[in-house]
Amino acid sequence: MALAGVDTKRQLVAGLVERQRRRAARHGQPIDLLTWAAVHRRMLKPDVKFNLTNHLYLAEIYGSSARNKVIYKAGQMGASEYAISYALHACSERKATTLYVFPTDRHVSDFSKSRFGPAIESSQHLQKLVVEARAAGGKRGSDQVTLKRIADNFLYFRGAQVQPDGRAPQLKSIDADVLILDELDEMDPRAPAIARKRLGHSDIAETLSISTPSYVGAGIHAEWMETDQREWHVRCPHCGEWQPMSINQVVLEWDQVGRPVAWHGMLEGRAWVACRKCGKELDRLAAGEWVAMYTGRDVVGYHLTKLFSAQIQLLEIVESLKTTDETERKETFNQDLGLPYTPRGGQITDTLLDECRREYGHGPVADEETVMGVDVGAVLHVVIRGPADGETEERPQRWAGEVDTFGQVANLIKQYNTITCVVDALPETRSARAFQASQPAGLVWLAYYVGTPVGTKNVASAQWNKDEGVVNLDRTRSLDETMSRFYDKVNTLPANARSIPDYYTHLKAPVRVIETTSNGDRVAKYVESGADHLAHAENYCTVASKAANWLMW
Repeated sequence: MALAGVDTKRQLVAGLVERQRRRAARHGQPIDLLTWAAVHRRMLKPDVKFNLTNHLYLAEIYGSSARNKVIYKAGQMGASEYAISYALHACSERKATTLYVFPTDRHVSDFSKSRFGPAIESSQHLQKLVVEARAAGGKRGSDQVTLKRIADNFLYFRGAQVQPDGRAPQLKSIDADVLILDELDEMDPRAPAIARKRLGHSDIAETLSISTPSYVGAGIHAEWMETDQREWHVRCPHCGEWQPMSINQVVLEWDQVGRPVAWHGMLEGRAWVACRKCGKELDRLAAGEWVAMYTGRDVVGYHLTKLFSAQIQLLEIVESLKTTDETERKETFNQDLGLPYTPRGGQITDTLLDECRREYGHGPVADEETVMGVDVGAVLHVVIRGPADGETEERPQRWAGEVDTFGQVANLIKQYNTITCVVDALPETRSARAFQASQPAGLVWLAYYVGTPVGTKNVASAQWNKDEGVVNLDRTRSLDETMSRFYDKVNTLPANARSIPDYYTHLKAPVRVIETTSNGDRVAKYVESGADHLAHAENYCTVASKAANWLMW
């Protein structure tokens, strides 16, 4: 079918730019971002023009003045070039100090040299705005990899690394007006909250989060769920129905393991999107509009998918889904469909948890010594277990739930005669340390997960430091031990376990998958499909139960 004419698309974009320019001139306002980009970034880099003809979906994003934006996207959708323009425009036109955060320092270096440098070189206007390190007209300039002076304002590029103790020195001492978080899902999950604190004294205080997703409930997907959730709608040229597009409008039939076996256009050697109403072919590249699922929410969210990208043939997406390789499937969902992936790996189920239930209830048992695990977040999630039964080896759960303060945790320690308590050291390290100091020596230990992709090389999954009161955990291996206690029916649950708020949901959230690293290694890891605090409290409880064997007092 015929696609929307290129001339028509150009007219749409040109008309929008001109209307924005006139509106700004009429009200004496700074030039808006879309007009600024069309005028001052006519060349994105040498030999690449700024052209929204095949990216009509970007026009509204460039024109958005929302204070907080989330771009939840497939790969190669033009979002990074938008972010560059957004950062430069904020510095030059809005007099804003901008903090641009990447997953690592390596990302900063690569971006500054390969993306930002060519952007400046391709615009005489931007070349004039970047004040070099030498004094220029009395100004103290800067043109470094991690710091640029744009006119009278600064643009900081920083990596998102966070140290084991929760500090991120590279993000300190920056008072920013605009924060950009690029590739959020690749960052240390503690970094965004640290970076957002840099906006505390700004009247502008804008945030832009950009990323391809990874897993359900994690990273950019979690942020997207809090937005107004805007999807790109196109109009069916046959019946007039306005609609978003999904892969289920392309694929007609899936097999039992989720591979496409029939799709629209299969007999023609191609693939196309069918109208959800009349079933005829949509023009997926036609002019459309963004429609919010939840109007009125403060955060604006845009979902960008290659289903409306001119840079890909839909048959490529269909073919890439015809695999059972989890890494390849995840890549297609994330990079092509702009969707989080739900792994088909090892995961606790409702049935398994039900099989762990026994005829007892929560509560302390006279003369029984217990162990405790505490996961730290907005509230404290606690799990307490008794010792292993001499005959069955079963370990009963004596209490599980959430409390608000460490003082309440201290009361539980007394009530349940707890002899070892392992507490998540992050993100509230200072509070956790104070709690540890308030208890008898050797009772409370602070836990850190080892942040390496393949775990530690030590025989044990936990390494205890008596002098520091710290236990370092191999995240995957320690969770393996905890999950095995449920599979083996060692960790038992009270008869009314289903009524424990959030317990089943949290225990089912961690999913064990096998992924291929950048150097080709196949490694196991746990990914979270939602809130998982009680699962980690169980993990810390498992670690506490093995303390006597490891500490060797």
